[in-house]
Formats: sequence, C-alpha cells, structure tokens
Amino acid sequence: MPVEYLILASSFAELAISFGIGLWARKKVTSPEAFFGGAKIFGPLTVGLATMAAVGSAFALVGVPGLVFSTGNAILLFMFAAPAFVFGYLVIGKKVRGMAEIGRVASLGDLSDLRFNHHRGIKLMLSIMLFLGCAMYLSAQVEACAKLFENLFDWNRFVISAVIFGILIAYTILSGEVGGILTQAFQGFVIVLAGFIFIVSFFAVTGGFGPVLEAISGPEGAAAGLDPAAMTAWGSLPGAYSFAWVLLPTIGIMCQPQVLTRMMVLRTPREMPKLSIYATCTNMIAGLMVMAVGYCAIYLAANGTVVIDHPDKAVFKVADYLGVVAQLFIYPAVLAAALSTSSLFLSLAGNIVSRDLPGSLGVSISPTRQVRASRIAMSVMGVLAIAFAAVSGDMVAILGTYGFGTLTAATFPIFILGLLWKGASSRGVMLGMLTALAGTLVCVTIELLKKYGLVEFNWPGSVPWYVFVMASSAVVAVLASLVTPADKLDPRVELAMDL
Repeated sequence: MPVEYLILASSFAELAISFGIGLWARKKVTSPEAFFGGAKIFGPLTVGLATMAAVGSAFALVGVPGLVFSTGNAILLFMFAAPAFVFGYLVIGKKVRGMAEIGRVASLGDLSDLRFNHHRGIKLMLSIMLFLGCAMYLSAQVEACAKLFENLFDWNRFVISAVIFGILIAYTILSGEVGGILTQAFQGFVIVLAGFIFIVSFFAVTGGFGPVLEAISGPEGAAAGLDPAAMTAWGSLPGAYSFAWVLLPTIGIMCQPQVLTRMMVLRTPREMPKLSIYATCTNMIAGLMVMAVGYCAIYLAANGTVVIDHPDKAVFKVADYLGVVAQLFIYPAVLAAALSTSSLFLSLAGNIVSRDLPGSLGVSISPTRQVRASRIAMSVMGVLAIAFAAVSGDMVAILGTYGFGTLTAATFPIFILGLLWKGASSRGVMLGMLTALAGTLVCVTIELLKKYGLVEFNWPGSVPWYVFVMASSAVVAVLASLVTPADKLDPRVELAMDL
C-alpha cells in the first residue's frame, strides 16, 4: 500500500475513533446544562489534555512551525505559553471554579451574568466578540486540514474540508461539550505522542541548534532564500513584534475560552493544582515539537534537502523527509489539533447563538429549544467556516492570531479585570468591551485592506494590532470604572473572588 494511503487510513481512523467517543459520550448528556458545558464530571488529566489540544490547535502545529521557518527566533517566545497555564490557574483558576459552584454556569455568558448582575450590554458585547473569534479560529482549522490533504493528494480542498468537518459537526451536535472534552482529550494524547517523536527526530537529523545555525549562515542557506538574522535573538522581525509574543501567551492563554470553560468543568476545585501540572507538561511537549519541526525545516531547506515554497507546508515537508513513521504521527496530530479546537469553538458558537445572545436581548428560550437551536447554529457555523477558508487563501498562522487576539480582547475586561478587581464596574467594563469590539473591527479591516494592496500602513513599533486592542480595552475599562460607582455584588460572588 502506498505511504499516502497509510497516512490517510491513520488520519481517518483517528476521525472514526473521535466520532465513536462523541457518540458514546451522548449517554453522559443528562441535561441541557451538561450539553452546554456545565457537567463537573471530569478529572484533571482529561481536562488537561483537552485544554492543551484545544489551545494548541492547527495554529500551533501548522502555523507556528511555518513562522519559525520564515522568521526564526521571532516566535521562540511562544514557549511562554506552557508556564502561562500555571500563571492562569494561579491568577483566576480558583475564582472561576468557585463561581461555577454558585449557580448553573454552563457558558461564559453565565459567568458574566454572575459577576456583573446580569448586565445585558456586557453579555451582548461578549457574545458578538466571541462569535467573531470563533469564526476566525474555525477558519484557521479548516485551512490547516485543507493544506494537510493537499500535501498528500491532488484533491479539491473544499470537498475534503466538507467531509472532515461534516463528521466533526455530526459528533459535536450529538454530545455537545461533554463529547467535546472527551474527544479533545483523546486528540491531545495523539499530539503528545507525535511531540515525543519529533523532539527526538530533530536532534537525530540536525545534531542540535549549532548545525542549524551553521546551515542557515552558509551559502546554501542564502541560495535557499533564508535570512541568517532569523537565528538572532529577535529573529528576522522587529524586536517589539517578537516581544509581543511574551504578552500574547502569558496574558492571552488565561483569556482564551478553551481555558476559561475548562476551569468550570473540573470535577472538584481541589484538583486545580493537578490540572495545572498536566496542562503545562502536555503543552510544553507540544511547544517543543513545533519549535523542533520549524528549526528542522530551516536545516533541511538550508542544506538543499527539501524545498519549502510556503511556510504552512514546513511541518509536512519535514514529516515527509523523516519517513513513514513520522508521517503516520504528524498528519493525525495536525488533524487532531484542528478537530479539537473546532469542536470547542463549534460548541461555543452554539452556546452564543442559542443561550447567551438571546439572554442578552431579554429573550427567554426553554432549555430544550436551546439545545435544538445550538445544534442548528453549530451546523451553520461549520459550513460558513468551510466556505470562508476555501476563499480566503490566508496563512493558518494569520487566521489563528486574528482569532487569538480577538478572543483575548473580548474576555480580558470581564474575566481578568472583573474577577481580580471588585471595583471593575459594569459601566466601565461595558465601555472597555465597546472599545475592544470597535478596535477589532477597525484593525481587521485595515489588515484586509493591506492584504489586497489597497492601503499602506504599519502599526507603531511594528507591534501586532491585537496588542493595541487589548491594551486600549483594558485602559478604558479601568479608567471608566474609577469614575463610575462599583456594583453591589452577591456575597457568594465576593467570596469566590476572594479565593
């Protein structure tokens, strides 16, 4: 059997197992709250693997190796994402898990309701921005799957994306977040296995970072179009841009819905320390893997061993060079990363449309109808993500960072400022959210105009646009809270915030 069909078989075996897990998990959906993510039945290892897989996503497994290959050490500080899990759990983990004990908390909108006394405006802004972030992140996952199978077969990217995500949509709408967590835990295990293989393979092929530096600095590296400056401290990008990757993981990780929602489903708050260890260790393995793949791609391209014509193909070219064993792990790992993140954001989009958005508008829907509406919304959202990715032609890393930055800007005023500072008022946070929404829409529009050559514009200091959005929304929320009266909090909420 040709290698391509072995890889295809292993990838679809993973897809079939994920579907089976999702189908089995339907038995555990005993209430609408469980469907939406309110089932506190999972242990720290399951939640840790699921969190790592959902945070990692195809942005990490395809986009980050591509960025390492194209910009070198600029993305090295992405490794701060691993200890960022511990930082996030220490800062807000106990507070979020404590809030989940107060009432029926099955979504981020429910958490917002508890903290800000059912403020509809905040919930509406949160719903809109989370939905935008979901759309961007989902498109990145579809794009990664398309590139995965494009590297193997000359298949229509729209058709293969429709097949894979059709199966994903099917098992997600059957079991909701309960099935999502269990399938993501399995997919996280696949990523960890691939991580061990590629970390060892990097040193076996290159001999370490010294030979990589020699290869890119030599005439062969120049002939391959590689920039030796990529191996300097900041890589080939401006230092301010590179340093933004310190802020993005450390602050961004604990703001991501993949992390916030997983804090709420842990079986007991006492297992939070174990969760932080499992999430950090598994993310560290995944982070080392994508770095190793990127540097291995530089080494092979500099030596003329492989030709990489697009950064997003770096991970696949390295796997193809390493042989069938590596291929049988990296292709399923990329698919696992795309599936895990997609199932979470499909569930999140369903929650927003059926539960949070109607609640923010004062519309009451029965729990049974919420589940039905959520399943319809997941299906529509999945189809739209496939269509958008098919025509966007953008890099996976770009789509991923758009989504990552948007989600961070959306949640920071509510769940970081709001849970750490009792003085964060509803009016102040509302203004911060409006700033984040307006800033995101303006900045994404500018980025799209730049992409099509309609405008020429550089952000000050070459810092990514989402850093400005995050900073401005936080500053506005703080300043507005200082000049507006603080909210009267539920005593139980105050106790949770004091944890």
